[in-house]
Amino acid sequence: MPASAEQKKDGDLRTVLTRAHTEASKLLEAADGPPLDIVAWLSAHIAAFNHAVYPTVRRRIPDGSELIAADRVIVNKLARSLRIMERRHSGDILAAGLSSERLTARLTDLVRTHQAVQGRILDQLEKCLDADDVSDLADAYESALAHAPSRPHPHFARGGLMFRLDALRDRLLDTMDGRHVPIPRLTRRRIIPGRWGNYFLGGTAEEHRNAG
Repeated sequence: MPASAEQKKDGDLRTVLTRAHTEASKLLEAADGPPLDIVAWLSAHIAAFNHAVYPTVRRRIPDGSELIAADRVIVNKLARSLRIMERRHSGDILAAGLSSERLTARLTDLVRTHQAVQGRILDQLEKCLDADDVSDLADAYESALAHAPSRPHPHFARGGLMFRLDALRDRLLDTMDGRHVPIPRLTRRRIIPGRWGNYFLGGTAEEHRNAG
């Protein structure tokens, strides 16, 4: 769910931007943590961070491009391991023989490294941004996370249209596969059709009367 009003008031950007790492780390430590939930949390975070946070890092931090380059080195390694974990636990017979324990250990190390690299980015952001900027960035990241792809993609470093296309593709696949996605999604207001809406949607006569 979105960060609380209290978190936003205190400008706790770090809590918002590190939630995915925290959730993934808990699942990695748990003996029965759902592997595909780990994939979803980290995949969505990588995409959302790239989509919502990278632009601010480039604009506001003097050495922002260098920080992003360092982050992408880890992201590429993390994405490859996430893809392997997804295959291992999605019924891919070519990945069935891979050691789940070794893969979990590698991902645990990569998440720890990724946290450290992004921690340096957060340190600089907290120095450069005022309270309004912090709140805006937290909102932008949360919105991106709610709409982000839920599976690893080889072009994580790209945003814009690819972000939206990958997210749409993943939602369709998640629905078809019946896959649980732990990422908080923004709820949309339910639109109730009127008389003509019910007519074109094939509603019953009773629904038509109620709509009127």
